[in-house]
Amino acid sequence: MSHPARILPPLNELLDRRKLRGLTKRLRRDIVVTLCRELLQEERDALAARSARARSGAAETRPALYQRLEAEVLARAEALLRPRLRSVLNASGVLLHTNLGRARLCDAAALELARVARETVALEIDLESGQRHKRHARIERWLQLLTGAEAGLVVNNGAAALWLCVEALARRRRAIISRGELVAIGGSFRMPELLRSTGAKIVEVGTTNRTNLKDYARELREGDLILKVHPSNYRVEGFTEAADLPELAQLCAARRASLIFDAGSGSLYNFGKFKLSGEAPVRESLRQGAHLVSFSGDKLLGGPQAGLIVGRTALVDKLARHPLQRALRCDKLNLAALEATLLAYATAEGRPDLPLMNSLATTVAQLRRRAAQLKDRLLQVIPESWEMEVRRSSAAIGGGSFAGETVPSVALVLRGRDGRDAEWLARSLRRGVPAVLARIADESVHLDLRSLAESELMAVGDAIRRAFDERG
Repeated sequence: MSHPARILPPLNELLDRRKLRGLTKRLRRDIVVTLCRELLQEERDALAARSARARSGAAETRPALYQRLEAEVLARAEALLRPRLRSVLNASGVLLHTNLGRARLCDAAALELARVARETVALEIDLESGQRHKRHARIERWLQLLTGAEAGLVVNNGAAALWLCVEALARRRRAIISRGELVAIGGSFRMPELLRSTGAKIVEVGTTNRTNLKDYARELREGDLILKVHPSNYRVEGFTEAADLPELAQLCAARRASLIFDAGSGSLYNFGKFKLSGEAPVRESLRQGAHLVSFSGDKLLGGPQAGLIVGRTALVDKLARHPLQRALRCDKLNLAALEATLLAYATAEGRPDLPLMNSLATTVAQLRRRAAQLKDRLLQVIPESWEMEVRRSSAAIGGGSFAGETVPSVALVLRGRDGRDAEWLARSLRRGVPAVLARIADESVHLDLRSLAESELMAVGDAIRRAFDERG
């Protein structure tokens, strides 16, 4: 019996197919060759597996085989050529969706990022003196003005900011943390593992639900570090107790110890104006006595991914001199977008003009009008077997911010006769271009209006129309 691989075409014959010859005008030939080789090897493995199981079936004709392989190579090439970061219309009701890149940048930040990407810029040079200059000097200045801090530093994300604080200040020393603040967030971020990687000796105090000042005082020695961590993505309720920043600051002053507060999302704005609580502005945390405060740039701040550190000059300088600070620094693109975001705070007397803020400021009445407009647009698109209804909804801030709190919202709800219709529609919307991310509940598709920009409503309507057109 002939070896099963012999029924497959030689590599050169597959490459000579007309459509694959055309593909080499869009992709380098060596990449197309690799795609063909990978596919042929997969086919050989599959044929060998079928032969080992002694299964027989209808033989595929040579023309059909060649056509199928050609189509598969083309499909894989198209998948590679398609941008990895596809556009998504966020109708999930989560405003800072981690899987969707968290905060949208304001227009000014996006324009500044594009400008800096195209041009060579004075990243680390003082053009006045011609001498080398700190790349984050302007960010530090804005952080000083906006938070009241003595000094500031920026690194590439929030976890890096916290890691650098502990690594630089507590390596081979003791870092004291409440057991109730050993947080774990999305992905593989777990506070105990991050702290152990710094070389600090971790001392856990208190219990999951109750940690008071005496718990810290029993362990704290001169030169130690207290790390207080904002819970961010969870809340402990009921029989609870926690030491606050002012009393921890007094304890640290008496014992000549350092106090770091990881604010998590971080905020330069009073979100109480949106009836949200539990996220004190960074300025307030510093005023209460934290020596350093670390927080993220792409959450409540509304900027690009970054880790921000503000506080006392002596401590910030020690972080800036750390050998690994260079490995954690931001590039020119993030710095440009971050500065433009901070400028939005610096130039606004009230609410800064940022997408997150504008979304929260939108009234329920405005959302209801938008939902009605979208419903009217879909009346000629949705089959009669489907129901559409505008309902009250609740949107979450997301990004580990304001855990357990929601803001009133409005959703357009679509429901088919079959319980599987919701899964079909949600899947079809995710696969579209642009994709639409909706929420499924009660066998219905919920399109939340608060997480959508008003300018995106027409595109959402078009995406739903295409989904039903393709279904036929």
